[in-house]
Amino acid sequence: MSNPHRADLIPAPPIQTRLYPVLIAVGFLIVLAALIIGIALATTAADVFESSKAVRDAAVPGSSLLADQSDLASFPLWVQPLKFLGIGILVTGIFTVFWGLLRSLREARGTAMLEAVPLLLRQSTGETKGGE
Repeated sequence: MSNPHRADLIPAPPIQTRLYPVLIAVGFLIVLAALIIGIALATTAADVFESSKAVRDAAVPGSSLLADQSDLASFPLWVQPLKFLGIGILVTGIFTVFWGLLRSLREARGTAMLEAVPLLLRQSTGETKGGE
């Protein structure tokens, strides 16, 4: 005996299915921005360190070499927390996918059990067990 597929038993998609793409995209963009800032900072570091130590130490206030040195000292202070924020949002998006999947599986299992248990009980009371 086969039951026809009932589409009304399929639960509505949870809110997580609309939320996780946004979280993953925002996390990825923040990490990508931190990567671009890191690449720009690497070119600045190359400019600074191609000068000798004596030239770097004798930099005149207001010179581009001194500005590059201050960039090298200050940028990592806010880029590193930005990277952690991006990775955190990205991981949150991935966990949101799993949370939505588990929620929809739980709801689908519950509706399937509501449909199947009465049929199983009717079959078990109407049939005799083998060997009895």
